[in-house]
Amino acid sequence: MFDMMFGGRLPARDFDLMLRAFSAPFAQAADTEKVNEINHGGKILLPPSALDLLVRLNIEYPMMFKVTNADDASRATHCGVLEFLAEEGHCYLPSWMMRQLGLAEGGVVRIVYTSLPRATYARFKPQSTDFLTVSNPRAVLEVELRKFACLTKNDMIAVEYNEQILEFLVMEVKPGNAVSIIECDMNVEFDAPEGYVEPSSVKPSAQSVKPSAPPPSARVPKGTKLGEKVFQAFSGNGLRLDGKGKSTTVTTSKATLSEPEIEPITVDTEYVPGKLSFMRYAF
Repeated sequence: MFDMMFGGRLPARDFDLMLRAFSAPFAQAADTEKVNEINHGGKILLPPSALDLLVRLNIEYPMMFKVTNADDASRATHCGVLEFLAEEGHCYLPSWMMRQLGLAEGGVVRIVYTSLPRATYARFKPQSTDFLTVSNPRAVLEVELRKFACLTKNDMIAVEYNEQILEFLVMEVKPGNAVSIIECDMNVEFDAPEGYVEPSSVKPSAQSVKPSAPPPSARVPKGTKLGEKVFQAFSGNGLRLDGKGKSTTVTTSKATLSEPEIEPITVDTEYVPGKLSFMRYAF
């Protein structure tokens, strides 16, 4: 009281406002670029009277606030302030923050100044497999998080990258459930994206290859065993009219078949599904 009487500063806990919240496109002082900056970040627009009150308070910079749905105290998050351009009695929030708080346009929120510890760790879960197309996700998120002042566990934040919106669920932050990410050294990890399915590892199976038919010259009559004599026409001995045997003999050639050699089948361990490879044998 003594400080207040002589122009001293008010305690920071006295910054406690009730304002009507609207999404960024409703802001009269915001152009398209400003709307995108609000929607894809973690800072809000407050009225000029809020700035007048803050400069008279013993606050710490950067300024951070706890935002709570006035009708449901369990719906809360934290944010920074982008500018003091809102109409009196109004504030403008990112679209993801409106959803996080369960607010309709014009819903009442309670905004209280707060101080948060610096973040040391954060873990995010991407909400789409589109995240897998990002070449360097850590670098991208590092750049986009500069539009935020703080993070709150279980928040569903949204950032813009390459003309597409990427949403992340804040799974965990340390050292508390709400942390400041301004000028901090924060380790970042990512969970598998929502809807992502691990590819199943299919082992290549040995395919039985049926050898092609041997050439006609190597065919063996049915029922013939290897090493047996093969029938040869006119291979008998001639007879004379007097009944005596012919003096000259005909040598009967014996065809001995050798078993064809088949190369061992080699399993293709580099088999790729959808690509067929045919093995040929030379008999």
